Amino acid sequence: MTFTFPSSVPNPLYNTKITPNPSVNIVSFGDGFEQRLTEGLNNNPLSVNLVFELSQTQANVAITFLNERITDGASFVYQLPNESSSRKFVCDSFPRTIPYVNRVRLTCIFREVFEA
Repeated sequence: MTFTFPSSVPNPLYNTKITPNPSVNIVSFGDGFEQRLTEGLNNNPLSVNLVFELSQTQANVAITFLNERITDGASFVYQLPNESSSRKFVCDSFPRTIPYVNRVRLTCIFREVFEA
C-alpha cells in the first residue's frame, strides 16, 4: 500500500535543508592516490530537514500520519517544494515546539528510501 503525506498540511517554510548522502566506497593507496566507487543502484539518497508552521489541527493530522508510519513501518510519498516528481521517504524524527496558542512548529527529517 502506498501512503501519501497529507495534502491538508501546508508546504514547509523556505530554507529547507536538502542533504545528499552518497554511498561511496573509498580505497586509499599508500602513494596518496585514491579510488572512489559508488555502491548500489540508488547510491545518493536525500536527507531533508523540513520545518512546518501549522495550526494545532494541521499538526495533529501530520503527527498522527507520521506516528502511523512508525507503527506500520511503511514509507510515504512526498513531493519536495520546487520539484516536479515525488519521492519515497521515512521520517524517524519529528520534534515540535509550540511558539504560542494554537500554533505548532513541526521539524521533520525525511530520509529518502528506495522500495518497489
